[in-house]
Amino acid sequence: FFIPRKNYFLGKFLKKGGQYPDYVIRLVRKEKAHFPCKSVHEQIKVKGKVGYLRNPLIHFSSPSFSRYMTNSNRYTTLTALELIKKNVSLNFFSQLKYLFWLPIKTFFNLFFRHKGFLDGFQGFVFALFSGFHHFIAFAKYWEMQSSKRDLSF
Repeated sequence: FFIPRKNYFLGKFLKKGGQYPDYVIRLVRKEKAHFPCKSVHEQIKVKGKVGYLRNPLIHFSSPSFSRYMTNSNRYTTLTALELIKKNVSLNFFSQLKYLFWLPIKTFFNLFFRHKGFLDGFQGFVFALFSGFHHFIAFAKYWEMQSSKRDLSF
């Protein structure tokens, strides 16, 4: 079943910015579902029809900014490793995409299109750092490629 997830961020439940309802599959028959081999925020793949539940799942992933930054550091490293698997080029156009276009696009999408501004300061911070994720991940990717060392946890 898809369950609407209610995300708690910096002392507030986010209602906008694409964060509620944040539908995730959480109730499945184990013989009908599996996880693909992705590393960041993987979704369950289900064979067959998936229903919807109404009552939300409360998600306290970031009760503090420090915890959010710790998680963000881990997720950006995993994203950088995904960029290595995809063999993303380090050319000017990739730099433009990951360092400017995707951060700006993500921020505007979450803050304006999905009305994250209605969540106040928390909505602004969430949109800003969601966009910044691409920048940090690409910088880590560049560092890994330049030094050929793994910056895992």
